[in-house]
Amino acid sequence: MEKMDAIAIVFDDHLLFADSFSALIERLELFRSVHTLNEERDLINFLIKHSQKPIYLFLDYYLKNKIALPLINEARRLNKRVIVIVMSSVISATAITNILSYNPNGFVSKSLGFDTILECLTTISRGEQYISPAITEIVSKANNNRKIIFTARELEILQYFAQGLSIAHTAEQTHLSKHTIVAHRRNMMAKVKVNSITELLSYAREHELI
Repeated sequence: MEKMDAIAIVFDDHLLFADSFSALIERLELFRSVHTLNEERDLINFLIKHSQKPIYLFLDYYLKNKIALPLINEARRLNKRVIVIVMSSVISATAITNILSYNPNGFVSKSLGFDTILECLTTISRGEQYISPAITEIVSKANNNRKIIFTARELEILQYFAQGLSIAHTAEQTHLSKHTIVAHRRNMMAKVKVNSITELLSYAREHELI
């Protein structure tokens, strides 16, 4: 691959991994610059500052007390040219299906090596999505009864509910109206036949959605 006029961001709250992975990315010499971030506020500010520039965002799935999936939608809102590559050691078929519902440009297992990263970037440069073969195998073996019945937007809203955010704060984070958030909550509760937000969150945790 030729060097790209793009910025790489490694966003991971495990500093040792983040620094090591950033060094690995720099060895490829494909990006104009490589940045390591571990605070959501810093990531948001960076995306806003560089909203017109192509950015490759290497995003860890697990963050402090939450998962990173809502950041995918936020990153795409702030930068229309962002390429999102999720990195994770997750082996749960349900969690993997959850991640794939956000349609990342790439999904790489942390257990794989240097060659996988290059293969991922080469595939993405052709305009194709890259999913690690090991991840594809896990999903293919999954039971049909573990299929996720929520949409990507509903899953995003669930993450905010799990963090204890109110209807108003969730609406603010997702840039939706409070009425829309209420409607999504009602639809999700109907889908799994529960009568309260507590039961909905219990269902989501049981099925590894949050």
